[in-house]
Amino acid sequence: MTEIKGKDIVLRIDSILKERNIKRKAVADAVGISLQPFTSWANRGSIPGADIAYHIAEYLNIPLEWLLTGNNLKTNSSFSNSLPTEVITLAEDINRLPQEYQEIIRNNVEAYKALCFKLEKESTQNIG
Repeated sequence: MTEIKGKDIVLRIDSILKERNIKRKAVADAVGISLQPFTSWANRGSIPGADIAYHIAEYLNIPLEWLLTGNNLKTNSSFSNSLPTEVITLAEDINRLPQEYQEIIRNNVEAYKALCFKLEKESTQNIG
């Protein structure tokens, strides 16, 4: 059995964030946490709760198992292969913009995703 270590989880998160040019704050906002847990996971050896780990993996579109253990990193090829051409073209266009414009677009998308996540969470709470 693989031991789950908070420091390793943060290293995996940070590697994905660096690869995608995303800040920890975007992840924290999207899953409804502050930045402090990242420090706890990295420095104190604590690990995220199941719900937080699940939402981080979902937000980053990575397997939960890989986030927690580093095992079985399989990209969701069916997802990437099913992207419409216009989405790929849009991403390429954004990638050619100056960094400050990319950051503005990224912040707006992250804010929208966080809002959608919040609204979805509220709607499921109102159903019960």
